[in-house]
Amino acid sequence: MSSPFATLPPELLLLVFSLASRHHPTAVALSLVSHWVHTHVEPNLYHTVSLTSSRSLIAFVVALKSKPHAFAQNLVKRLSVTALGPISHIEDVLRMCTGVTSLVCGFSVPSYIHCARDKKGLVAPLEIATFRLPIAPHEQHLIALACRDGLDMSFISPLVTHLRIQLTPATTFDSVARLRELPYLTHLAIMYRHGLYPSAKSVKEMLEPVLEEGKLRVLVIHVTGVGSKAHRKEVEEWRALEAISCTTTHKRLGHDPPTRIIANRATTAILPQWEQGTDIWDANP
Repeated sequence: MSSPFATLPPELLLLVFSLASRHHPTAVALSLVSHWVHTHVEPNLYHTVSLTSSRSLIAFVVALKSKPHAFAQNLVKRLSVTALGPISHIEDVLRMCTGVTSLVCGFSVPSYIHCARDKKGLVAPLEIATFRLPIAPHEQHLIALACRDGLDMSFISPLVTHLRIQLTPATTFDSVARLRELPYLTHLAIMYRHGLYPSAKSVKEMLEPVLEEGKLRVLVIHVTGVGSKAHRKEVEEWRALEAISCTTTHKRLGHDPPTRIIANRATTAILPQWEQGTDIWDANP
């Protein structure tokens, strides 16, 4: 008995495979059906890539090096690298995937910058050498190790409009204030651990130079913790500051829209949110 798919026109089959392969596990399964099917679902396989281990990172680099030069640039649009290394392979991935529009970084930024400088043969001291990411995503998430040593502006895309950072003991007021230098930044998400700062007001004071620029439309605050009474109280402080921010911003900017503050208790499970395409920037309650 012949397959019922044999009677379907190729255009309809392509549509079915395209829709089904938006679910990554389904795309992987379909890619094993035949060479013809693999060719047509491959773009969806590479659209969103999450590299969480050294093994997956190395395998991905090997796969990309076997493809045409423009393959990664054209197909990889959403990229997450939370593998710790090898750092040289992370540098290879970012250099090849220049078409990425959304980037999650969870590796050591100082180690990456040293590796990138060594590959370019730079000999100037780190503090005076010019460094820029080889890609310029519009959305960027700096989490875990990427923020452990503080916030490095040279590692943030100059074209970023949506930025998420994690505050740590190494984060300085000056480095956060420099976010106002990003010309296109309209959405900012801040994640920090409850108890890291005396109060929500202390964090807002750190963000004041950015808010005063008047370009920020949405400020998302994720306060991580165990859900204690003090933790919940800090989130409520942010929600109270939202009303104050709306009033003062209207007075200062006239008809310009105020910065909307969205404050929530949060877990540290950022990656699943990103992989599922959860919209953390939604300003609706």
